[in-house]
Amino acid sequence: MKKTLSAIVLIVVINLFAGSVSGQNKNFEKIFEKETSGSKVVESTKFNNISTLSFYPDTLPNWFFTPPESSLNGIYAIGISDPDMEPTKAKEMAIHRAKAMASICLNAKLQYFRDVYTSVKESGRYTDYRQRFDTYFKISSLSKINDESFAVIDSHMTRYNESMILIKYTPNQTRAIQDKLLSVVGTVLYVEAQLDDAFEVQAEYELLSAFRQPEKNIQSAHYLYREKGNDFLSNSEYLNSVIDFPVYIYKYASPNWNENTRPLVSYNGLWSKFTREFLRNLTLTTEQTKTKIKSLGEKYNPEISNLTREIVSYKAQLKLNGIVFERDSMKLNLSVNEIISEK
Repeated sequence: MKKTLSAIVLIVVINLFAGSVSGQNKNFEKIFEKETSGSKVVESTKFNNISTLSFYPDTLPNWFFTPPESSLNGIYAIGISDPDMEPTKAKEMAIHRAKAMASICLNAKLQYFRDVYTSVKESGRYTDYRQRFDTYFKISSLSKINDESFAVIDSHMTRYNESMILIKYTPNQTRAIQDKLLSVVGTVLYVEAQLDDAFEVQAEYELLSAFRQPEKNIQSAHYLYREKGNDFLSNSEYLNSVIDFPVYIYKYASPNWNENTRPLVSYNGLWSKFTREFLRNLTLTTEQTKTKIKSLGEKYNPEISNLTREIVSYKAQLKLNGIVFERDSMKLNLSVNEIISEK
């Protein structure tokens, strides 16, 4: 069922950026309700590669919270595997994800639009006020790379068999014969609906990366996370295989904390928290940049309604300056510098 769900999600995302607005929102709601209806966060201990579980959180290395400073000549990036993986495969996945993050930080295209629907309907002495915000965000990059451009600087294996990798990416000025084409696409769908005082939010975060080399198989990774209220749904694939891991109370701590500090908790592992915060942070940052606003329609009597669209599109370089755990959430300090094209 997960493979079918993944295919449906990809179709939804494609339609989303092709301009299909009303239909895809309904599809999103139907799929989410079907997959999460009646679901609760239930802890599971059916691990395949972990024999002993500890009550204590995993203490992450300092370089995760304070990575080395990146520059155009050397970009540092972090990759994290899914939980409960065989160590060799976990490291392979973490390196793949780290390379994708390094590539997207060097040269990314950010696209954003937000549709605002507003309606006011008079009914006797009462006014029915409705508003909905549909936010669509996409970050993408396409670059030529070769393996010699990447070096593993440090690594860490968590208590939950998650491989964490710190790499340094040094872009080569001269192209090698064994160049690979690396494409990375991250998307966000964020829907907020308000009816008078009632407010509902649902979101979808997706990251897809693929290495392509002539006459060789494509090496791809796909991660999807959906949330609505307290319900969530995640799906991970690597090299065309679904990666299964338990829903569990994964706990993480900083080496600089006091002993009684509450750990960060994630039910889907650390990569889930990282990618969600990475894409959410970029969505909010892009929203605050130079936004173009246009009206898409108005209607009067018997109700007043209108639709406006906010649009942003530009290229940028990203830099991860640091990570902080706050109140059971992960906060990324990201710098987004627009690339000014020469005329």
